Amino acid sequence: FYRNTADMASLEDAKRNDGTGELAANLREGLGPGTGLEGKGTVCKACGGFFAGTVSTSGGTTSLKLVNSSNTHKGRSRRLIVDQVQDGDDEPEIASGMQRHKSLHELDSIPTTECSVMRDYTTEEAVALEAYRAQGEKSLEPNLHVRGSLNDHEAKELAELRHQLALAKARIAQLEKIELGESKDFNTPDSDLNESQLLGRQMCREETARRAALRLERVTEAQAEVASKVGRGTVDGSMYDFTTGKPVKTEVIVARGVVSNPMLAAFEIIPMASASSPLFVFTDETVNELYGDAFVQGFEEMGYVMHKIVLPDGEDAKTLEVYGKLADHVLSIGIDKSSVLISLGGGAVANVCGFIASTLHRGIGLIHFPTTLLAQCDASISHKQAVNAPHGKNLVGSYYAPIRIVVDTDVLQTLEDWLLPDGMGEILKHALCQDADLLKYLEDYDGPLNDPVFLDYVVRRTIELKCEVIDIDPKENKEAVVLIYGHTLGHPIESISHRMGTACCLSHGQAVAIGCVIAARVAVLMGLADESIIERTEQLCAKYELPYLIPCDQSVDRIMAKLPFNKTWTKEGTMMALIERPGKIFNFDGHFKCPVDDATIRRAVQQTMAPFGTIIKGSGSSGMLRKNKLSNGDLIGSKVTTPVGSPAPVPGEGWALAGGAVCGKGDC
Repeated sequence: FYRNTADMASLEDAKRNDGTGELAANLREGLGPGTGLEGKGTVCKACGGFFAGTVSTSGGTTSLKLVNSSNTHKGRSRRLIVDQVQDGDDEPEIASGMQRHKSLHELDSIPTTECSVMRDYTTEEAVALEAYRAQGEKSLEPNLHVRGSLNDHEAKELAELRHQLALAKARIAQLEKIELGESKDFNTPDSDLNESQLLGRQMCREETARRAALRLERVTEAQAEVASKVGRGTVDGSMYDFTTGKPVKTEVIVARGVVSNPMLAAFEIIPMASASSPLFVFTDETVNELYGDAFVQGFEEMGYVMHKIVLPDGEDAKTLEVYGKLADHVLSIGIDKSSVLISLGGGAVANVCGFIASTLHRGIGLIHFPTTLLAQCDASISHKQAVNAPHGKNLVGSYYAPIRIVVDTDVLQTLEDWLLPDGMGEILKHALCQDADLLKYLEDYDGPLNDPVFLDYVVRRTIELKCEVIDIDPKENKEAVVLIYGHTLGHPIESISHRMGTACCLSHGQAVAIGCVIAARVAVLMGLADESIIERTEQLCAKYELPYLIPCDQSVDRIMAKLPFNKTWTKEGTMMALIERPGKIFNFDGHFKCPVDDATIRRAVQQTMAPFGTIIKGSGSSGMLRKNKLSNGDLIGSKVTTPVGSPAPVPGEGWALAGGAVCGKGDC
């Protein structure tokens, strides 16, 4: 009951409130059954302020006072009497009191939309609270005995300890609860695995132990080489230490219609502390034409000082060269420590904007407005910021949390046709690894891909799934390895497809889909999953217009050569996220990345290669073919001749295909 009262009341407050100790009896009478006042009270979600009922009697008239016992607002609202009512007509006065409380939020830059009723307190709780305030020397908690009198320091310490306990309990409840209202254990007991999976688990244990021994041997050898020279000097030093960093909370807000007009938002977007600072909007060519001017104008009309920077479309912007030019451009215009960079676009825009924000002044404000399905479900719902390097994707970056992420699913209705399947690649990944119910929903869904209700649901559910694992494993070492499922092979395949002269330039979602198929094959080859998972993954890819075969102009050797530039590679070998069954990541002894030998990976890649001459519908957003993407109507043969004429204005047009057999399943 006390978890939301930040300070309770000091002893002096309690004595002044009712030194006689009669208030509890009055309260019981005044708020009892039949009075219409029983159980009245509210708790503010944003600051923990508690509006408690108190009763006094004067000439036989009962009155109710609303008291805010929160000390969040810089001491301004401690024991603030908000209003008083007569004869039980309290509803309008409660509303008035809450409105006055919201004004404190405005002063302290706390979102007023979160100031609302959490729950009504019961008459018994109200009696307990007022009895505590009236007789503050005595605690009503049976296991806590306080001596007859507390000094001010002790009372303050007790209040702080109660507050810390409340925060700890709330955090424990948060970790133990998921949105579906059920506890979730990411670890799989042996009893849930079949004989083949148990054997695979044991093989993973043994291979992990072998690799650990190899690493220990390598590290020990290196240590022995330098040990004779380290710490052997004659100069002593004085040792000091300090701790940096604390948990940072990022708000993810799903709100439709705010991109086209930010003034429609009923919540704070840019912190009030940044109201006078230079603000920058990063967007790309396509999004700028659709929303750029209206988006910037909305903030300017609120009074902000805005600057807009337009990037090239797609992965062309995610380079160190572009990063350097943009960082210098922002610094040349001028920023301060309270400046905020806002990304308005897809994953590439978010990554570049985020990496710049994380490095300028060693970190300034960052807000994402993702405008593609992939960004709304994956790329922007993250604290990972990065640009590409010549050796691979996202190899230069940082962990840097945005202030907030605002997701407007209405903008998905203006996407080019290839961008919806692109985003589905990441959604399928989450369904395969985390949520069997979402997987079944995607399999059963038979409506159009651009249906607003469908998109709003899958976006919200995927955000929930991603937040669930980021919150407990931000560095993706354990439970959050679900986020790299399909990426270990997807990244190399995507990178290779972007080379000059490629016959198929893959988008990120397309490459992840192919990577999911390869990962399914690896799991089956290792005995970790049933073979049906391969077909199920392929069918989902086909349904949502995603490829499930590697373009035939790539080679197994080239893909294998790219593995060492992947973040899941170690000198002892490749680690992969694999699934044991739909909706469940394979794990053993608290490990969620499995050691996989090169021979198994090579075999899975070979089995996923498209037959020679097969056409894959490349939708890549970078490289020389960026303006010549293939779409559904272009898959009419097996041999590419040459692009016809100049690049077509509609993505997917501009290819002439000669006749011949397509791939075995006919839809890849």
